Amino acid sequence: MDKARFSAGILFVVTMLFWFSQYAYTSYVNPELERMGVAASFMGFVSGAYGFTQLVLRIPVGITADKWQKKFFICAGCLCAGLASLCMLVFYNPAAFLAGRALGGVAASAWVPYTVLYSSYFKPEHAIKSITMLNAANQIGRMLSFLMAGIFVAHFGPKFAFLLSAIVGFLGFGLGLFVYEDKSARKRTPLSFRQLIAVAGDRNLLVTTILAVFVQIIAFATYFSFTANHAYSIGATPAQLSYMNVVLFIPSIILSFLLSKYILHRIPPGRLIFIGFALAAFYCGVLPFVSTIPALYAMQAVAGGANTLTLSILMGLCVRDIPPENRGAAMGFFQAIYGFGMTIGPIIMGFMTDLHSLRAGFFFMAAVAFSSAIATIILIREKKEEDDSLAP
Repeated sequence: MDKARFSAGILFVVTMLFWFSQYAYTSYVNPELERMGVAASFMGFVSGAYGFTQLVLRIPVGITADKWQKKFFICAGCLCAGLASLCMLVFYNPAAFLAGRALGGVAASAWVPYTVLYSSYFKPEHAIKSITMLNAANQIGRMLSFLMAGIFVAHFGPKFAFLLSAIVGFLGFGLGLFVYEDKSARKRTPLSFRQLIAVAGDRNLLVTTILAVFVQIIAFATYFSFTANHAYSIGATPAQLSYMNVVLFIPSIILSFLLSKYILHRIPPGRLIFIGFALAAFYCGVLPFVSTIPALYAMQAVAGGANTLTLSILMGLCVRDIPPENRGAAMGFFQAIYGFGMTIGPIIMGFMTDLHSLRAGFFFMAAVAFSSAIATIILIREKKEEDDSLAP
């Protein structure tokens, strides 16, 4: 087995560990803050802190990763993920949750080098395929985190989820040291400001980035944050709060593999993104009426499909027209700007919950998703040759 293939396998596993660490405790952040007596608006700021630090850091990290060792950022990301959960576990108060989620956003900024390094192990024409595969590792890690957290929390309480996250983050750091990176890939001239503007001015990159902002507004306002509040209100146990996210990621993982192997050969990406937004609109419009745990699980499966059909495809599509040497900067731009959606989504949801109701917030997000579906039809331009470029 050659070094590139071996390292791709290691990075796939490190990616699972990284996202396991990032998400093992997230089902309990809002319910624990609610138990501490904080307002929904503050919960929104805690969730938004995760996106804010990414908004600030992802472009610098993307540019720097094009000339530095990506392995450094991969290891640093796992280390920060472990430290974020350790911070929340040790202090366990609202301020520590805010700081921990912000540090988690610092860790998530390393996702740019993950995606760029992983795609470097494959041919350039397989950009969407490789990113979709890495997103499968992302989703497997998250699903396992929720499954393991649910099992242990049922016996040891919510704090154990934070401990589990820290342990796995540090394990990912250790395994990341064995990732191989071709040194010649780092011998690049740093992008000038003019070149950066030119990369950011690519129409396809701008369109996919704008749509990704709305994906993240919806996701971090609902199934990654305030859906837990609704679940808690209808009597979900701590273990069920984790299991509902297991259900969220099962269709995501299956769909990611189907996309890379079969679906993207046959259906244009723009059409799939439209379907994803339509499913998100359905989810947000129906969820406030869900009153049983089995029905909640069914809706989480819908959300998982919606998220995969939008974000995974947009992430691969964003670098379609970008030269390989500039893809780190392009991916950094894409992921930094969609960090705005991760920041503002839960803040909007928190204020709407305090001012009106949680149900009103979900209805607003349904309107956002529906509008985004319409925008996809107008903005996404398909390329006939894309189907051939995705062939294995």
